[in-house]
Amino acid sequence: MNTLWASAIVELGNQEAFIAILIYMLGLMGGLSVFAITTVQSLRREEREHYAEMVLSRPVSRVKWMGSYLTVAFVGSVLILFALGTATGLGWSMATGEFGHFPRVLAMSLSKIPSVWTIIGIAALLYGWLPRIGSVLIWLLLGLWIFIEMLWEVGIAGWSAMQWTPFAYAHYIVPIHELSMGPLMVLTVIAAALTWLGVIGFRHRSID
Repeated sequence: MNTLWASAIVELGNQEAFIAILIYMLGLMGGLSVFAITTVQSLRREEREHYAEMVLSRPVSRVKWMGSYLTVAFVGSVLILFALGTATGLGWSMATGEFGHFPRVLAMSLSKIPSVWTIIGIAALLYGWLPRIGSVLIWLLLGLWIFIEMLWEVGIAGWSAMQWTPFAYAHYIVPIHELSMGPLMVLTVIAAALTWLGVIGFRHRSID
């Protein structure tokens, strides 16, 4: 058994550990990662179906067109995480009669934002520079991260391997009051830089 996992469950307690894992699965590793990728990949689908060419033939810049989709991805992920944290926090609070749980659970959910934004940034970068294979690469990358997570869960991979994924920096084993803001701020900057590089790539390449 993974000793980090076991010690985290002991420290968090069964109820909070369940909530933390639930938010981690829905808000990062499974749900929002897929949302982030599919939203950015809508750009590629519009391009393949020649809708992008029609839109860009009007007085609409490439930056505004790509930016509209990225805004949906960035803002949408925040709203979904806020809703997830609010619903889960209120549900747990009402079930236990202890409303002190609510802000902690909401913080758990919102702490996933930089990691999700990093995935959006990588997807934008791949779309901007490698549109034909970028769609495959981002899914392969997500699959690799999930595979590393699974290896870590069963104790085959160490935490050093997990730190190569965006999952590690808002992981469920870290109590929310111990979560370091430094790495989350770095992830946010990385996400912004990757997104901007993706926009630059799209501005300078041809439309398929």
